Amino acid sequence: MWKCPKCGRSFSREGQGHYCGKIETIDQYIEEQDESVRAYLNEVRKIIRSAIPEAQEKISWSMPTYWKGQNLIHFAASKKHLGLYPGGEQPRFLLRNWRIMM
Repeated sequence: MWKCPKCGRSFSREGQGHYCGKIETIDQYIEEQDESVRAYLNEVRKIIRSAIPEAQEKISWSMPTYWKGQNLIHFAASKKHLGLYPGGEQPRFLLRNWRIMM
């Protein structure tokens, strides 16, 4: 077992990635990520917001989430990639608005 020296939570893997404390907003989530990925996270956020402006932004499952009666889509930063996680069948809206991010 490994215990985080900041928050004291225990994990089975040494150096397990996690959030110390509670993330309340998407702005806070992005700000706490490595500077090298913040621009990408902001671009994903911009695309999702333009595709579904009526969706509510919130944090769910410790990830930025867009909600409209149900979780529509989440996104998150990992060590070596960004992930998009559908909350149901709704992520088709992204196909109309997605751009390659490099």
